[in-house]
Amino acid sequence: MVKKKVKKKTTKKVIRKKSPTKKSSKKVSRPKRVMKRKLDKLRVVLKNIIFFAILFILSVVLYFASSKEFFSGLFFMFAILFGFIIIAFLIVLFVFLILRMSRK
Repeated sequence: MVKKKVKKKTTKKVIRKKSPTKKSSKKVSRPKRVMKRKLDKLRVVLKNIIFFAILFILSVVLYFASSKEFFSGLFFMFAILFGFIIIAFLIVLFVFLILRMSRK
């Protein structure tokens, strides 16, 4: 006789996460990871500043190049928007640089 294959039911085990406990007062310093994270944050901010600066310049050029009033107003609004975003990222960059200098 041919035996039928019966699929076994698998059950998933529930893994409970341990509740956070107080660690010892000794903390292991990891300066390499911390410095890498800070540099990554600075790189992201610098990339965003460059990206929005390019968009700002492009929108200003298109504002002056457009002849229709609708497009002129639209590119002017884009230029204002991208300008404010650049200012916001510059403030974030200065805060990161000040925090970096104050810790040394």
